[in-house]
Amino acid sequence: MAKIAGIIAEYDPFHLGHQYQIQETRRQTGAEYIVAVMSGNFVQRGEPAIFEKSERVRMALLGGADLVLELPAPFAVGSAEDFASGGISLLHQLGAVDLVSFGSECGRLAPLMGAARLLAEETAPFENALKGQLRRGLTYPQARAAAMKACGADQEILQALKSPNNLLGIEYCKALLRQGSAMESFTVKREGLGYHDERLQSEGQGGASTPVYASASALRRAIFSLCQDTPARPLVLSGGYDQLLDQLPPQLHPLYTSGQLLPIHPDDCSAIFNYQLLSCIQEKIPLEGFSDISPQLAGRIRQCCTRPRAFSEQIMAVKTRQYTYTRISRSLLHLLLSIREEDMAQYRRSGYCSYARILGFKRSAAPLLRTIKEKSAIPLIAKAADAQKSLSPEALKLWAQDIYCSHVYHGLVQQRYRITLPDEYRRPILVL
Repeated sequence: MAKIAGIIAEYDPFHLGHQYQIQETRRQTGAEYIVAVMSGNFVQRGEPAIFEKSERVRMALLGGADLVLELPAPFAVGSAEDFASGGISLLHQLGAVDLVSFGSECGRLAPLMGAARLLAEETAPFENALKGQLRRGLTYPQARAAAMKACGADQEILQALKSPNNLLGIEYCKALLRQGSAMESFTVKREGLGYHDERLQSEGQGGASTPVYASASALRRAIFSLCQDTPARPLVLSGGYDQLLDQLPPQLHPLYTSGQLLPIHPDDCSAIFNYQLLSCIQEKIPLEGFSDISPQLAGRIRQCCTRPRAFSEQIMAVKTRQYTYTRISRSLLHLLLSIREEDMAQYRRSGYCSYARILGFKRSAAPLLRTIKEKSAIPLIAKAADAQKSLSPEALKLWAQDIYCSHVYHGLVQQRYRITLPDEYRRPILVL
């Protein structure tokens, strides 16, 4: 059977750097098929995806993926550990994937795997050092780095901890170790501007002869700057947007010029979040019951967020030196989407992903689908209507949560654009 590579991604939105990773994975590993496990309508930053998942599936297939599966929402919007563990679980249980490819700033597996081994073992000295650093008021990433240094991590490992893609790569490697997966790990060195860089190109660079890959953050910022109309209108990139289009694979340009894309901004969540929070307070529902909300953070939310404000303003109202913007955004999103800690704990105990939902594939990937159907240890869901008869009661709970999250997103689209999208039970699989 041909070699199969898996990629866990958000494609929020899909850009030249994503296409580069797919191409390099094929070139360097000899993989014939690429299976993408993609976040649905909400992403790990604690925000709605900029485009609805059906459009991002189309982008992924046009950009080089052969099969796109959905990472269930509780993992897609979880911590880096839950995000990586959910994606690795899904790929591992397919039984056919040979390797997992991910991007990293360092481009080397050794320091990433070295850090992953330290974290996967959870030794008492490390746990004690971590707790001590957290008591000092450090953020979790800072405390973890300090604890690893105290436990003897070398300089190459400590340097790897300073970059966001390296950190996620470490989580992938850790998940592979903990789940006992035989899948190999493979990393593609990240090229272009930094993960958080919001420029479309660096000074003195760019042009067809020397492409510079912008970050997804930069693309989202540029798109949002074009979508401030009231009433809102679909995104249409016509003449004058060459700098933005240059960061997108040419085969995706028709999507951006046809008026079919409907960008959603994080602040589109404002009304529903304010309602959810006030309802919880009114009904005396403990906020610490929601995933990633500690008792201390719950207290700050009650103190700072009872006045209706934009979603981004609510995050800033809660933010402190100890709580990063992304951590708070993710916690507030869990409240908005009713993702509870007791449910997350059950999903983890059960091995994370208990099914694989097919969102789209290429016709040329028919042999890949046949192989996965033969080897998969979890049900493959092609039609949403089949879930009721294919899934266990426990898996159905995860499924229901995922469907709920997508319908919340559809509500955001309807609120902003007055356009009603097909619900999850009427969504066809995309076949190219």
